[in-house]
Amino acid sequence: MPRLALVALLVSFGAGAQEDPVHQIARAYLDALVGVGDDAAREALLGGVTMNASIASIGSWRIVAEDPVRKESGGLQTAAQLMTDLDKAGRATLANLLNQSGATSNEVEVRELSEAEANRLLAPTRERSSRFVRTLPVLAYVARVSKPVYWHPKNPIRPLLAHAGNDGTYSLEVHRMTIESLEGPRKEVRRWPLRVLRFTTSRGLDTGWKILPASDWNGD
Repeated sequence: MPRLALVALLVSFGAGAQEDPVHQIARAYLDALVGVGDDAAREALLGGVTMNASIASIGSWRIVAEDPVRKESGGLQTAAQLMTDLDKAGRATLANLLNQSGATSNEVEVRELSEAEANRLLAPTRERSSRFVRTLPVLAYVARVSKPVYWHPKNPIRPLLAHAGNDGTYSLEVHRMTIESLEGPRKEVRRWPLRVLRFTTSRGLDTGWKILPASDWNGD
């Protein structure tokens, strides 16, 4: 094959790879953060646009790495049960932490827990988190099951699973890109993950391609 034709083929292949829906939605969202694209692209955030997400901005961006695509199919009843068990353990752990801290209705007394005490109180939650990760690893990943951010009130996976219900099965596909951006007046370099996902069920629910948002206090 002539060298010129080979180069043209490679360029065409590279351009085509960047025109798929996943990269289109990622680029549109990132351009909106820079302020050079349609700001409506922020609406691709799963769960809607929060106040902080509506004003977030970066100076520039480029994709520096992409992870292998993650795919998973599973039962909605299993997913709902795993989340219910984890939430129950979390509520019990919180109650124990409040009791151990000595808090009362008339007086708030906070004492520092030892590492051993904290590990003992958190053990039920960790065990159920590990079970979730072992059983449905991709769903657990997007729900941040193994991270403190799982408990964030704006975690969009909770209402999504509630809307999906307990009947039937789901399919989940996740693309993770590493973004390098320049931010602030000093143009400081920051690298952070951008996740694009699509969640469908056997009963007809389809989110389309969405951006999985970071929490206000944890970009990972």
